[in-house]
Amino acid sequence: MIDFYSALKTTIQRGEYALEQMEDRINTCWLDTRITTEQRDELLTLSAECAKDEFQVDILGKLAELEARVYDLEHPTDIYPVWQQGQISERGVVYRYDVTGDGELDLVRYDGGRASTSLSIGKIEGWHLLNRELENVATITRDADGGYVITPIEAA
Repeated sequence: MIDFYSALKTTIQRGEYALEQMEDRINTCWLDTRITTEQRDELLTLSAECAKDEFQVDILGKLAELEARVYDLEHPTDIYPVWQQGQISERGVVYRYDVTGDGELDLVRYDGGRASTSLSIGKIEGWHLLNRELENVATITRDADGGYVITPIEAA
């Protein structure tokens, strides 16, 4: 007959396991009455103490990180030109410019009634702040002091 307590303890002492999976194994053995409640409590404590950091991987976090990296590869933002003061902006062309004042280049687009404009961002109606999917998320206008006013677009 297999001594599950001793086998689990030996494995735990090596520390080469994902803690969450080891806890599941311990609890499964306990539910199957292969180990006692006291042995379960001891093994759970020991498994938390012996688990090596390099074996603890946040799979969901890693997956989210990889999805973001793939999205950035498929939707690069640096292909859009940086808007420059005094340039002629074509309707429908996406530009990069920091209108939010956070030091990061935002995606903006002129969608107004003219084919192009030489006026700066927000001085004429039709400028929009875009999300990563190039959807309009806010209108961009200017206040009396020349500062940008970002007005979120409400979903219909």
